[in-house]
Amino acid sequence: MMRTLVITLAGLLLLYLAPGGLCQGCAVNKDERPLVRDLQKKMIYSVNPSAPPNPSILLALRLSQDHNKHIEQDMLNKLSQDAVQRAVASFSSGQVALHILAQRASCYDPRRVSANGSTINLVRLLEQKFKAELQNIAIHGNPLTNFYQLSLDVLALCQLNGRLSPANASALLSPDHEKYYLGGQFSVDTAAVAVLAQICLQTRGRPLPPKVHKKIRQNVQWLVNKTLDEKKRDGVIGNIYSTGLAMQALSVSSSYLEPRAWSCLQTLHTVLDNIPQGTFKNPMAASQILPSLENRTYLDVSRLNCSMDPDNLPLSTARPAPPTSRPPSISVTYTVADGVNNTFSDSISVTVPQGSVFFKVMEAAQKRDPSKFRFTYTQSSWGPYITSVRGLQADNNQRTYWQLLSNGIPLSQGAGDYVVSNGESLEVRFSKY
Repeated sequence: MMRTLVITLAGLLLLYLAPGGLCQGCAVNKDERPLVRDLQKKMIYSVNPSAPPNPSILLALRLSQDHNKHIEQDMLNKLSQDAVQRAVASFSSGQVALHILAQRASCYDPRRVSANGSTINLVRLLEQKFKAELQNIAIHGNPLTNFYQLSLDVLALCQLNGRLSPANASALLSPDHEKYYLGGQFSVDTAAVAVLAQICLQTRGRPLPPKVHKKIRQNVQWLVNKTLDEKKRDGVIGNIYSTGLAMQALSVSSSYLEPRAWSCLQTLHTVLDNIPQGTFKNPMAASQILPSLENRTYLDVSRLNCSMDPDNLPLSTARPAPPTSRPPSISVTYTVADGVNNTFSDSISVTVPQGSVFFKVMEAAQKRDPSKFRFTYTQSSWGPYITSVRGLQADNNQRTYWQLLSNGIPLSQGAGDYVVSNGESLEVRFSKY
């Protein structure tokens, strides 16, 4: 990605301190590399072959030092086929943006994605979908999706030199509670991608008008400060799943950090400690942490040289054997509640096998009493995403969604990942963000 010459001293410092990699010294060492390779392999093995291909996984693999070229090419082929078949009608703007980044990281042109005799221009499509997002904001006050996806849109259009006004983008991503908070909690993920997007605007090779440059610096400073406010004593930022994106954002924002405001090495070691515990067993979770472990960020996709990649990540064809014995049963309490209109709140005791995830509890409750516990979902990159319960539909324009809770505390994992425990009180609550 071309770098711009910025006339202010602050801009020159940013140019020097934001090459797209991590802080000096914050990199996995030789002894720790097996953990990264193991995470890569587990991420590949965990991919659900029946689910739509996930561009975030290929993007993470392309930003890694070690590669399995056959696997990556197979993923790219599937992504291209999926984009040609479904992108226009079915992809959200953020999905298109991630596909663009995955194609570019694979050294392919996102403006000419071909499969089955057809070709699609993903950059033009993103420009159209981004425009639709802005029109929805003008009419309803909210985007069709959310500001995480809008930040991805800006990041992708910036990296591919798509049609994008830096002035409008800086206004779009400016500080605002409704943009960066979800259920009263600051969204580190959204902030991190917004930082990456605006750092890209500052450094993409086109000098910005002084007012726009100043606005972006104000935006990034606010986002960086809010992100640092979410830093825990062990270095985790937000929660362990948002930490990878936060590391990317902070690593390219060195000029915005006070001395010793963040220890990159402390965060890195905490993340590494979580790998053997299976914390990143969801392939999407692994994909978001891998780039930071490899001393890279999403700003690096335009600088990759695919011809120099080694083919040094062999995979075993063996898969873990399924359990031979039936696990014991556990009992949980499951509640569905309308926390916005207060029209219903119903509970049921459900028995499921030990080791079951939240989603299995929902299915068991629905089977027992579909009139009260029926639900619908879509398959997202993170797994099943709940879209309605008892006919009550989540709506972006109304800023409503279905929140998952355990013993009254919001969960950081999705319905397909959170493993429930005996005696636990689980809840799906209709909420506003």
